[in-house]
Amino acid sequence: MDSCRLLHPYPQPLPLPPPPPTSTPRPTHLQWGALRRRRRRHHFLRCVAASAATLQKELTVPRTPTAAQSPGPVNPPTLFDRMPERSVATVSAADNLLDEMSRTCGAGQRGRPLEAPPRDGGGKSASAAIVALAHAGRHAEVVELFCRMRRGGVPVSRFVLPSVLAACAGLRDIGMLRAVHALVIKCGLCQHVIVGTALVDGYTDFGLVDDARKAFDEITDANIVSWSVLIGGYARSSRWEETLDAFSAMRRAGVLPNDSVLVMAIQACGALGRLVHGKQLHGLAVVLGFDRNATVWNCLMDMYGKCGDIDSCKMVFETMIGRDQVSWNTLISSYARVGLCEEALDMIVQMQESGYIVDRFTLGSGVTACARLADIDSGRAFHGYLVRRLLDTDVIQGSALVDMYGKCHNMELAHIVFDRMDERNYVSWDALLSGYVENEQVDLALEIFRQMGCANIKYNQHNFANLLKLCGSQRYKEYGRQIHGHAIKTINKMNVVLETELIDMYAKCGCIEVARLLFLRMNERNLISWNALLSGYAADGQPVATINIYRQMELACIRPDKYTLAGLLSLCRYQGLLHYGRQIHAHLIKMGSEMNVVMQTILVHMYIKCMRQQDAENVCIMIEERNSYVLDAFSKVYGDDYLI
Repeated sequence: MDSCRLLHPYPQPLPLPPPPPTSTPRPTHLQWGALRRRRRRHHFLRCVAASAATLQKELTVPRTPTAAQSPGPVNPPTLFDRMPERSVATVSAADNLLDEMSRTCGAGQRGRPLEAPPRDGGGKSASAAIVALAHAGRHAEVVELFCRMRRGGVPVSRFVLPSVLAACAGLRDIGMLRAVHALVIKCGLCQHVIVGTALVDGYTDFGLVDDARKAFDEITDANIVSWSVLIGGYARSSRWEETLDAFSAMRRAGVLPNDSVLVMAIQACGALGRLVHGKQLHGLAVVLGFDRNATVWNCLMDMYGKCGDIDSCKMVFETMIGRDQVSWNTLISSYARVGLCEEALDMIVQMQESGYIVDRFTLGSGVTACARLADIDSGRAFHGYLVRRLLDTDVIQGSALVDMYGKCHNMELAHIVFDRMDERNYVSWDALLSGYVENEQVDLALEIFRQMGCANIKYNQHNFANLLKLCGSQRYKEYGRQIHGHAIKTINKMNVVLETELIDMYAKCGCIEVARLLFLRMNERNLISWNALLSGYAADGQPVATINIYRQMELACIRPDKYTLAGLLSLCRYQGLLHYGRQIHAHLIKMGSEMNVVMQTILVHMYIKCMRQQDAENVCIMIEERNSYVLDAFSKVYGDDYLI
């Protein structure tokens, strides 16, 4: 009643004061007194200000049309706004009045508290409206209504917060999400499994997996949904190690995985190449009764294919109860990935015989198999199939065709396919550039590289590594220096592959000191980096430096491979270093690589160079393969007239 009385535009008449005890008469127009008139005027101004504020709020807040104005189904916000008893608007207006009273009234005035508890019916109505709006996907209205509830003093409900958090994620408003998270902490609802899971889901939608993990750790009794949201966030961010760690933690917590969680764990094993762990998950899938789940079985096939176990992949395919199109495509792509391209093409024929239709994924795997086989006839057959179905201009299929023709050394057709594509992305440009690099066409490769920049295609480290490889093989030092400078301007931090290509290019171009300086500046070195520098010193004819690099490799616990030993043997061959050559021969025997035909051929040439005829003949007796290099080595040992 007090607030309603304040809303009255005119002040109520005040009772007249009793006559003073004095007998002196006073004028009637002075009975109010100056102080009373001032108080009355202030009271009148406060009431007018409160009424104006309320009227302005009602005019600025948009009202929903009535049923007579807009006939049709009534949505949840209209029902809420048409309710005779609602707490949000009432308490919001009261809050405006209380704010006005707190600014105008003194400290000694009595007033209502700043946040009066709303009616139960209004709070439940607002919660139901928020849930209904969230189900309808009207995220902006969910957030707006929730803010009005908070301004109106409606208490926070754990049933409303998941809808609000989902609305924040749908609006991509990370600030509002963090604000609601702070409110959740203030209300002590972080341990609640539903609210906590909604928080984890909201943070994973933004890619903030670390924040999602912190919110997950606050949940007291995490269920399978909570674990699924966390593991899915790690999987979507390609953080496969954390995916497996979270899966293991879930198993230790006694929570059994569902099919979606199991699929994500299997994908992590395939991405990391964890074959043993993948087989354990295979057994778990059988134990949990997922042997009829085609999604789990297809994912197992993909995992085995990525880990290189094609026999297990084939076994899973053969034991599947319900095969589908994805099963066939997974098996075909696995064959193509491990290099069994003939088997991949045969599986495409069997797939058609089984009644399945060849789709774009099947054709992509088939074109990839033809590219690895350099089988241009089969590749052109696939190309014709794509043309008949108007798929040759697709960016995925077109890029595969460009790559296939490039590896088949037919750059004319590769460029024709590239020009016919409706859309070109980075993969398309890189396939064309790689084709010119593989065919050692330097000028055209550099021209494609310039056109990539004009087409606003951002260069990456793979493009620079391809061009540096070409410049190194062709001994184009100036081009290589220009590409090096462009890479410095474009790339913030070079990876080990690009740095290794730089070392190899400078070493092949005769700039061995530049290669050594680049090697010393590397933060990370692998076996290929060591081999590039060692081969450069060996080709430069510096035996002492080459042997020193080999000893540094051993001190750095880098185990040499056949390419390392081949470079050392070539040095001993041309320099006539018999002592070092015998040591390397002994090392080959320890490694079990003495039967490698390349090593055997180099050993024969080294022993002939060092005038060790008997040792050369002993190596020739062990050679089983025959090729042009072996015949040349035999002619060195037995003479040109020797008949093999």
